[in-house]
Amino acid sequence: MAEFESKLPVPGVKNHVFEACHHVIKALRASDNNLDANLRKLLSDLESQLSTFGMVDTKVEDTGFSEIKERFKEAQKRILSWETKRSMIFEAGLSEADQFFQALYEVQTVIMGFNALPIKTNQEKDVYNQATVALDIGMLRLEKELCDVLYQHKQHVKPEYLDGSSRRKDIVYDESFVSLDDEVVVEASSSEDDERTLGIQNADLVDPLVVPHVKAIANAMFACEYDQAFREAFISVRREALGEYMVTLEMERLSCVDVLKMEWEDLNGAMRKWTRVFKIITQVYLASEKKLCEQILGDFESISTACFIEISKDTILSLLNFGEAVVLRSCQPEMLERFLSMYEVSAELLLDVDNLFPDETGVFLRMAFHELSRNLAGRTTATFLKFKDAIASNESSRAFPGGQIHHLTRYVMNYLKLLPEYADTLNLLLQNLEVDDSIPEKTGEDILPSTFSPMAKHLRSIATTLESSLNRKAQLYADESLKFIFLINNFHYMVQKVKGSELRYFFGDEWIKKHIARYQHDVTNYERSTWSSILSLLKDNNNSVATLREKCRLFALAFDDVYKNQTRWSVPDPELRDDIHISTSVKVVQSYRGFLGRNATRIGEKHIRYTCEDIENMLLDLFECLPSPRSLRSSRRR
Repeated sequence: MAEFESKLPVPGVKNHVFEACHHVIKALRASDNNLDANLRKLLSDLESQLSTFGMVDTKVEDTGFSEIKERFKEAQKRILSWETKRSMIFEAGLSEADQFFQALYEVQTVIMGFNALPIKTNQEKDVYNQATVALDIGMLRLEKELCDVLYQHKQHVKPEYLDGSSRRKDIVYDESFVSLDDEVVVEASSSEDDERTLGIQNADLVDPLVVPHVKAIANAMFACEYDQAFREAFISVRREALGEYMVTLEMERLSCVDVLKMEWEDLNGAMRKWTRVFKIITQVYLASEKKLCEQILGDFESISTACFIEISKDTILSLLNFGEAVVLRSCQPEMLERFLSMYEVSAELLLDVDNLFPDETGVFLRMAFHELSRNLAGRTTATFLKFKDAIASNESSRAFPGGQIHHLTRYVMNYLKLLPEYADTLNLLLQNLEVDDSIPEKTGEDILPSTFSPMAKHLRSIATTLESSLNRKAQLYADESLKFIFLINNFHYMVQKVKGSELRYFFGDEWIKKHIARYQHDVTNYERSTWSSILSLLKDNNNSVATLREKCRLFALAFDDVYKNQTRWSVPDPELRDDIHISTSVKVVQSYRGFLGRNATRIGEKHIRYTCEDIENMLLDLFECLPSPRSLRSSRRR
């Protein structure tokens, strides 16, 4: 549809200047009736020129009251004809709309003409009063039209990313660190990329076809000095539309008390939603709302800005208040990723907010937003440091069953796997915080700079804290061999998590090599503590037959004891378990085979409980975490 443009002038400084000029001309005419012809002509030409601006009808007296009255009656009739119509002017077509705006122009011209000249008769006064009533009716009709058009033609933003929900599971923290397992991190690999690729976008919040009509309404109401009515109606409708959109995004308004009382499960979801919604509202919706205000009120720049602020401030402040309320909560380790996401979004949106609210009228929103971003930065850093403290303070009163991978190890390493996604943010937040790091800084083509970034140093420091905790937990085992199995499992798990993820770019090859050597050393310690005394029985120095038979019997009893215990122990990683089986089998079976090879005939078959094949097969049962040992009779020779 073609653009509707009001023919009414925009009130302002020019209007007052022209009107003042008009009064000067009238005063000159009245001051001296003996003006010469040239001066009279000059004044008439000037008055005629002023009239072309549509400010006042300076020919009220010259053209005759009857002609003015006739023109007014026609305009009044057209305005009043729309008072009871239910259809919109917009729907009537360009010609009908143009005639309605022309009628407003005629009535406003009459009123301004009377305002510029003294009203002399009751008839003139009556026309003036009718004109003001007609103008009021016309303005009320435009105000209703404004609301109806904006309501009926509003459009909500529905970009594709609004439907994309992350498959990442929520992290739950307790003092046992039992919630974050490998399954969570596998699903976390489908990161919330949708939220990170949003960027500034403009959408049409109102059907573009009706924007020229709304602009024509704005021009008419401003020209007739009904700008306050327009602003109130426009702000009310657009603010309500934004509120409806927040409902669409399922972001409810929560008080500070509500946030402080929320259980973690609910708060976690609310923080995740806040991160997503704030980005959409700021970069898409408010950017589009500001564009709409400028399209409609671009001729009134300061008013356009004021309307935009009034439309958006309640929603912005409610989102900021939620963020500030979250900051007031205690910084539990499980909140780290949520705080990181919230801080990243706040930092990313700082420039957008500055551009949305650049003037003094929006300074309070800019200041509040920058303050929240600073508070989120501080809370994120504090939560990160508390995570390390929580690891250090995690103590156990009893040994972990079966020497398995401790919940603490799983939790910490899987949590660390989530952090490379936030590397830039963590490097910024941690750059001024010193930390002990056992890995010396090196240079060379093979050394990645990320290995010595602030984040890398802190991650390795957290791993060191975890290692110290594991060493303390290992001391709870009464069985020396099981202590080493526990350390082997946990250190191997740490290495595998680093090697198999982006953590390797932060921990570095030096760390990996050092910790592989660590658990391999523990394998050696396990073998020594478990088998050294047993294999010492297989040494023979020209022993008597009785002694050899006793050694063979004691070896079988000792092996039974190891089998009974260590089949209940666990080495979950199959490759690690195979490596220990092979290493153990080489030492044990080789020693046993040599012992039997030298002494089998002297000992006698009936005194040999196990063959070498029996021992080799039974060693494969170790570390399978069986509820009870398999029957040994199937492997025993009768």
